Amino acid sequence: MPGFTIHIAIAKEYAKKHENEIKNMNEFIEGTIAPDYISVENKNIGKSETHYGIWGDWTKDNQKIYLDKFLQDEKVDLSKDYWKGYFIHLLTDDYFDRIYFREEAKQAKANQDTFHNDYDCLNAEIIKRYHVEVMEKIKKYMNETKEEPKYLKLEKIIQFIEEVSDMDLQQQAEVIKRKAE
Repeated sequence: MPGFTIHIAIAKEYAKKHENEIKNMNEFIEGTIAPDYISVENKNIGKSETHYGIWGDWTKDNQKIYLDKFLQDEKVDLSKDYWKGYFIHLLTDDYFDRIYFREEAKQAKANQDTFHNDYDCLNAEIIKRYHVEVMEKIKKYMNETKEEPKYLKLEKIIQFIEEVSDMDLQQQAEVIKRKAE
């Protein structure tokens, strides 16, 4: 799953591309970071809960985000920017891990490694390119190094950010709801 920097870059690009949809950018960003932030700040709440799924290993297909469960949750209101941000976070994680960077995840897993150092290697460029403002509460998770990433390539990350930010959230919600029926 992508780090905070990638999630915020996607949120900023989404808001730019869908300019009349997001009314409160701060709420949208808060929703975008919420699924990860809640679970890292409160160890009693796991990612399975915040991500509406089963937390496991993407490379073995035993991890799943149930987007339909999210959409059926009575507290979720996609007319609110916070929940739009939360939804784009879940879509991003699902697409990132299950489809887009699956081979890179398998390679990292085979090396008993993760993407965490790669995020640190890419953060500075993503922050600069997408004008990501580093929020104080997540600053400690957005490190920067000058090393080259092992698994994730900047060009593919940029392509990923552009593709996910092109998605139409309402259309995605309708497709997910239809599949769940």
